[in-house]
Amino acid sequence: MVLEFPEDQAQQQAFLLTKLNATLISIVKNEWRTTWKEFIPEICTHAKQSQNKCENALNILRIMSEEIFDFSKNVILQSEAASLKGQMTEQFGQVNELCYWVLSNALTSQV
Repeated sequence: MVLEFPEDQAQQQAFLLTKLNATLISIVKNEWRTTWKEFIPEICTHAKQSQNKCENALNILRIMSEEIFDFSKNVILQSEAASLKGQMTEQFGQVNELCYWVLSNALTSQV
């Protein structure tokens, strides 16, 4: 019988979440411009349901931004990178609104 300690389970869950997020980001990069144009509005809306969802959504958005703006040079075609950058820039207002929502909730919960 193998006993799992809570730290091991938490590490396994974090590892799985990281892998799932990477898979989601790969899918989004392929589908965002064509069939999943509302990805950012959807993830921002769902992020407001709980702290865990919010943290994960912001993490996904951060990784996407890094991949699109910083690391896209050698991975995807320049035309694809330009299209993804344009899409991200167009929908950045919703990410900014989510960040504002997080900050305002943090301030009200401290009072």
